[in-house]
Amino acid sequence: MTPYNPDRFNSTYETKNGEEIWAFLNEHDNIIRMETATYLARPAVEPLSPKLKAKFGDDITEDRVKQMIGHMVRQIMEKRGYHHDQNAVRISRALNIFTRASRYAPNKEDGKTE
Repeated sequence: MTPYNPDRFNSTYETKNGEEIWAFLNEHDNIIRMETATYLARPAVEPLSPKLKAKFGDDITEDRVKQMIGHMVRQIMEKRGYHHDQNAVRISRALNIFTRASRYAPNKEDGKTE
């Protein structure tokens, strides 16, 4: 697991279970969930909501924590060969802790297009 670069989320990372959230997001099953959501053209964080809430409780629903999670997911996805595709994609599931999130797409190899 590569280290997280908290940048502007440093204080949130240090006070709101940052290391545990980073480790959770880097778990094999959660990476598979993020990549599957991406394959389906959905935001990578969309399938993580129930497990995040179960593991971290209501603290995970704070706006700054959710923003940090999005920042973490971006680093994970870019490291795995994806690029940011679109901001603020609506998540319509009522029980999801996220209402909008970024969508990613695979990087094109050698300039090829599909």
